[in-house]
Amino acid sequence: MTPEEFLKKVKAIDLSVRRLIKDGLAGQYQSAFRGSGMQFREFRNYVYGDDIRHISWTVSARSNDLVLKTFEEERERNFLLLVDASASLRKGAWAQQKAERLAEVAASLALSAAEADDKIGMVIFTDQVEKTVNPSKGRTHVMRVIRDVLGYEPQSNGTDPDKALKHIDRVLKKHSIIFLLTDMEVLPDERLLRRCAQRHEFIAICVDHPQEHEIPEIGFLEIQTAEQNRPVTVDTSSASLRRYIQGHADSRKMAVNQYFKRLGVDLVNISTEEDFVPALQKFFKMRIQRGRR
Repeated sequence: MTPEEFLKKVKAIDLSVRRLIKDGLAGQYQSAFRGSGMQFREFRNYVYGDDIRHISWTVSARSNDLVLKTFEEERERNFLLLVDASASLRKGAWAQQKAERLAEVAASLALSAAEADDKIGMVIFTDQVEKTVNPSKGRTHVMRVIRDVLGYEPQSNGTDPDKALKHIDRVLKKHSIIFLLTDMEVLPDERLLRRCAQRHEFIAICVDHPQEHEIPEIGFLEIQTAEQNRPVTVDTSSASLRRYIQGHADSRKMAVNQYFKRLGVDLVNISTEEDFVPALQKFFKMRIQRGRR
């Protein structure tokens, strides 16, 4: 991608996501992730029907009238993106489409968090922590995050989400909202993920391209894995091979879903072939309903 194409893509993502924000995505995010507590707002005169537990008897005594303490939700929180930048999201026939969809989802979440007055941070990882962006506010900061998600060139090809989880466990002391964005080629260590999910609000997003699991009938073909570069020769005309690959993909997806369900961690599956907005809206709605119980 040339620098001109890259800037054009960043602007296109920004414009499309801002339309989503205007259509209410940010409001759904804010309802799904409420503030961490209540902070004092102001005093006002008591009105019949107000909660008497919030009457300030000290101030009331000085003013010779009933005075009420009012509160508002303490909205500001840390919002962190854990972004997979391994080779399976950069190399291969469908990697670019997965990477761009991942960037669109990241931009939607980051801008929704910014509208809710949260601080946005990011960790880009492969089999090591490649880049960290400390939580901050402002449009310039959010655009930097979007550009990095789309265009950062990592040093390594592998995947090790545990490195990212260990890193945030060391540096992230405040209760935060964390989104892991990856294609789930490698799952996090169960113990590390459970610990992180207990300390923070942790959500996993899996980006997938359905055609990754389809092989065209073109005879014998030498292929290699994106991250380990192991060459393998396969007969693409073999129906049993195609069924095996599709069956393996289906089993893998089921195992991933069961893994996160067992740990009590929310998982959102995103396809490059479908609009990702309904999946996010469905997730936000589920969070809102769960919070009301």
